[in-house]
Amino acid sequence: MKLEYPTLRSRPAEVVNDFLWLDPAPLPSGTASIVGFLGVYQNRADEVEICGMVHPERRRMGIFSCLLDEALTELRRRDAHRVLLIVDRACEAGVGFAEARGGEVAWSEYRMRQADPPVTQDDDEHVTVRPGRRDEAGFIRDCLSRAFGLPEEATADEDFAERAEQTLVIEHATERVGVMRAERDAVAGDAGIYGFAVLPEHQGRGYGRAALSKVTRALRDEETTSVHLEVLVDNPGALHLYESCGFDVLGIEDYYLIPV
Repeated sequence: MKLEYPTLRSRPAEVVNDFLWLDPAPLPSGTASIVGFLGVYQNRADEVEICGMVHPERRRMGIFSCLLDEALTELRRRDAHRVLLIVDRACEAGVGFAEARGGEVAWSEYRMRQADPPVTQDDDEHVTVRPGRRDEAGFIRDCLSRAFGLPEEATADEDFAERAEQTLVIEHATERVGVMRAERDAVAGDAGIYGFAVLPEHQGRGYGRAALSKVTRALRDEETTSVHLEVLVDNPGALHLYESCGFDVLGIEDYYLIPV
């Protein structure tokens, strides 16, 4: 399930993003009182993602419906127009719930994990990866927009200067060619790759593979046990790239656009 623990641990206190269902009655298997969770993730100004779960012993009681209703009320206050519910395709109950709420699949992603680094590594010495700078916000915005085909309004309200220092800039012979974010969860011991983009005019030259190889190797040096990422199902080129870097498909996540 896509919970993004580093994000959960760094939530801004002034924004309501997480919803919990507390049950005073003890569970048959223990004493935990939190039996339902729904998290809101907003990485783009025009789009909100939702993911959550209910304890197996408290399902089919309307808990997640209540959590979703509360979340949608909050999102209406934010004037959110596109809300996506993330559902693992293998979860029949989740698929049924999304469809019952009027959801339609907007796109699907493979969930991938690199449990073991590949035997061979791409050591292109001309490709380097470094932390971004606040004055590179414009480049980061342009790279993500062009690589992912995003309309200008999709990133208009995002503060790229604020996130620039958490972004890695990919260079080839000192020319900036791409970006990515690598978030390591020190508690869980794993890491995630997000916002991995190479400018269209530099794609297909091996720069992305070299950069990903360098970053995952550095994560391994920090004793990271595994690295995960997501890639669109209809992007075979990217899928091949990740598989060549030792990533395996774990499952498919469907993003249901639901009525607000």
